[in-house]
Amino acid sequence: MSDSTPMTAPDQEVLITRVFDAPREEVFKAWTDPDEVAAWYGPEHMDVPREKVRIDLRVGGRWEVTMVQPGGGMEFAIGYEILELVEPELIVMRSDPMPEAGMHEPVVVRVELHDHGAKTRMTLSDGPYPPAGRGHAEAGYNAALDKLAKHLGH
Repeated sequence: MSDSTPMTAPDQEVLITRVFDAPREEVFKAWTDPDEVAAWYGPEHMDVPREKVRIDLRVGGRWEVTMVQPGGGMEFAIGYEILELVEPELIVMRSDPMPEAGMHEPVVVRVELHDHGAKTRMTLSDGPYPPAGRGHAEAGYNAALDKLAKHLGH
């Protein structure tokens, strides 16, 4: 029996596990409600204006944000097609190719949310990335997830 699914080498994938001090439904909403996404998504030096978030929350729908450098600097738009959606525990999305960022192939982001007592354990995987891109993606996610932890703690 053969499986034609390409295997992702560990050095091509971002894998992050975090525990948030919030119920799973709240963490799911932070990923899927445009007002919530605008409050935390993106690395520390970027903002996501609410009007630059578009989410059509359904399988086959779109999850799109534009990160903006404060003070009118550069903008970076990312878009995903929603492949799987199980509320409030799973979101799987495939990115649009971003040749301007050196990413000619899509990546697949998988966000799994598990009850962890009164908290939520999130496991995020994203890839495959070209070798140079993985570190940037991981740093960006970690900065954004730090912002998410603060946001959920409000």
